[in-house]
Amino acid sequence: MPKWQRVERGQRFVIIASVGSAADVGGHVRLVKALIVSVAGGSRAAQQRSAPHVNERVQGARAARLGALDPLVDLSVVIVNWNTKDLLRDCLTSILHHAQAIRIEILIVDNGSRDGSVEMVDRDFPTAQVVANSHNEGFAAANNRGLRRAGGRYFLLLNSDTVVLPDALEVMVRYMDAHPHVGALGPRLLNEDGSLQVSVRDFPRLDHDAAMMLEVKYWPLLGDLARRYMQHTYAPDPEQVREVDWVVGAALLLRREALEQVGLLDDEYFFFFEEVDLCYRLRQHNWPIVYLGAVAIVHLGGQSWARVSAQRLTWYYRGLLRFYRLHAVRRRYLLLRAGIALGAAGHIVWLLLSGRRASNTRALLAAYGRILAYAAAG
Repeated sequence: MPKWQRVERGQRFVIIASVGSAADVGGHVRLVKALIVSVAGGSRAAQQRSAPHVNERVQGARAARLGALDPLVDLSVVIVNWNTKDLLRDCLTSILHHAQAIRIEILIVDNGSRDGSVEMVDRDFPTAQVVANSHNEGFAAANNRGLRRAGGRYFLLLNSDTVVLPDALEVMVRYMDAHPHVGALGPRLLNEDGSLQVSVRDFPRLDHDAAMMLEVKYWPLLGDLARRYMQHTYAPDPEQVREVDWVVGAALLLRREALEQVGLLDDEYFFFFEEVDLCYRLRQHNWPIVYLGAVAIVHLGGQSWARVSAQRLTWYYRGLLRFYRLHAVRRRYLLLRAGIALGAAGHIVWLLLSGRRASNTRALLAAYGRILAYAAAG
């Protein structure tokens, strides 16, 4: 269990968690042995860890406690940071420059950065609140730490690699004020060059997920058709306002009353699908999710995770499995497990037989091994 230490810093404080480190999987032989044990029946412990706990989910939602409402705060901005000091500085500067018309508070949850991010915030943004973890807790758990201290009427989950544009925060808050039935809102996201970034999606579907697992986008002819379909289906009109299934968590505005009803983010999602799960629960409780194209925020995209592409695969498929296990009918869940297991096994065989000697081959083998184990365990 983590050991918590409360460190006073004047009128502010930093909460520090310390935990042990986990051993890495090493070597192809050990990897294959681990796969055999896992698939052949040695995955009971993993299966127990990942088994659906409906009662636990309900209790967790009821036990979720947001920060006490502060009538002087319109918007609590919660930012999770991991080794993006310079980007975080730009993000915070843009918030402070463009939030004069509303009352805000900023809460930064740092996931064990080693680049001086916490020290930079202490020095350059003394009004921001900081929660500093000694390790990377993941996106969902870290955001929840911020939400439990947030006092605003609304909460904005904002990535550290974003830049807030003029009037964006005010327009978003005023829209929610004028539409009290809306549970969550996502703005138009822009790439660094100003082009439109796809930021809305349908809830997971087997046909789409099968195309992802089979990496259809890389196939001759079919790949081009798949990319055109995605662009046509999910690239909304720039100025459009419409209800959607879910919006990307890089900039997600949430209503306090909605979160009080459905609970916080699910900590079991490390990275990927935590906002999908939350939007799904909001929709189940009749809280619409709105895409607001009238305002824009720049999202540089994936800067924290650029160095861990193999690990991202593990997080993605583990999150996808959890979402189906919690929210899909059993037949679809079993089909997904089978598809992921076959896809992961195929990648492992190809990597071993191709003689590929790329620098990340070992990491990819380990990642697909874990994915196969997750799919087998269920």
